Amino acid sequence: MEDKILQRTSEYIEKVGEQGLDTVDMDYLSKVVDIHKDMTEVKNMNNGYGNYNGYGNYGEYNENGRRGVDAKYRASKYMDGMRGAYEAYEDARNEYNRGNYGAKEGGLKDLEYMMHAAMKFIKMIKEEATSPEEQEIVRKHIAKISEM
Repeated sequence: MEDKILQRTSEYIEKVGEQGLDTVDMDYLSKVVDIHKDMTEVKNMNNGYGNYNGYGNYGEYNENGRRGVDAKYRASKYMDGMRGAYEAYEDARNEYNRGNYGAKEGGLKDLEYMMHAAMKFIKMIKEEATSPEEQEIVRKHIAKISEM
């Protein structure tokens, strides 16, 4: 499905490029470009470039005992991943509610990715909490989450 959408959006963007921008509805083009960008990100994540299927190596230690990617960068990746997956999940839910029953599978995949990214983000915060006060705050909120 992702490849089909990427192919169609890419073809449309190329067609507009050949015809010229003055012949197209710029609002529509903007939406198509945004869809293409989002689908490219989803495809990259699903191919192991993000942390969905391959789950990446964020939080892993290298041979020197240091993290391969610093915490600030990892946090941004998790937050961006959660945001993008949530938006895709909401879009899929809306499509499903409008009668596109094929959107359910993609929505569930987006929900899975979003929850995985949230879990990795919380795990990262837990690992980074070094003071007893920080650790207590993290424990308190993890307990609240487990009670939901």
